[in-house]
Amino acid sequence: MDFTQAAQAHRGLLTAAEGDYVAPAATDNYFANEPNLIAPFDFDYDVITDFTTKLRWAQFLSIPPAWMSCFCCSPCFLTQNVHWDVRSQHVALTVDGIRYVKEKRKSLCGLPCTDKGRESKTVPYDKITDCDVQEPAGMACCCCIPNVLSTVHIDTASSGAKVDGGGIRHELELVGLAHPSAFKHSVWAMKRRITPAGASVPLTPAGALSAPGQTEMTTSLLTEIRDELKMLNQQIREQKA
Repeated sequence: MDFTQAAQAHRGLLTAAEGDYVAPAATDNYFANEPNLIAPFDFDYDVITDFTTKLRWAQFLSIPPAWMSCFCCSPCFLTQNVHWDVRSQHVALTVDGIRYVKEKRKSLCGLPCTDKGRESKTVPYDKITDCDVQEPAGMACCCCIPNVLSTVHIDTASSGAKVDGGGIRHELELVGLAHPSAFKHSVWAMKRRITPAGASVPLTPAGALSAPGQTEMTTSLLTEIRDELKMLNQQIREQKA
């Protein structure tokens, strides 16, 4: 693979069997050392934080019993708790499936004794029965905070059970992705084994239903792809500087 091919892969230029679609280059480098990484996807952290902060404050002010938490100074840390929680989540497509991680993070008053541990989940492509996007609509609270976050629902055979509040259980819900439609198309492409844009690991041809064997991915080829993508990232950073 020459440098031009690596640059095209990184920009996400792909004409797939299903038509043209793009898996945008992500800025989140959390999965940079993931050996089986296909493509990371960004959460829109700023929009999620702004929306969630407004929603939490509206809920706090509209529920008088919650005011008792003022004695524990909980409201003083409300905004910071939203920031800690939102910024801890990351998602990527790997050879094995959709990988979602919530990193270890602070909570409550921020003391070490109140930290929340790391959580991770991988949903294999062959277990996925549905992946769709719920676009934002209506108001979230008190008719004054509009819904602005898209939600990607990933379902498996075990999904569909009723949960408290009348909702339906999904295997995985991703709220606030920067490019939810691109994520959806890439998931379906991976399920059909069509390489999504920005892939850093070669896959089997379209139509294959099983994950590619690691023996087919030579170390030299993977190293070459990784190094060329790193060179491209460095050039992009230098151009922006």
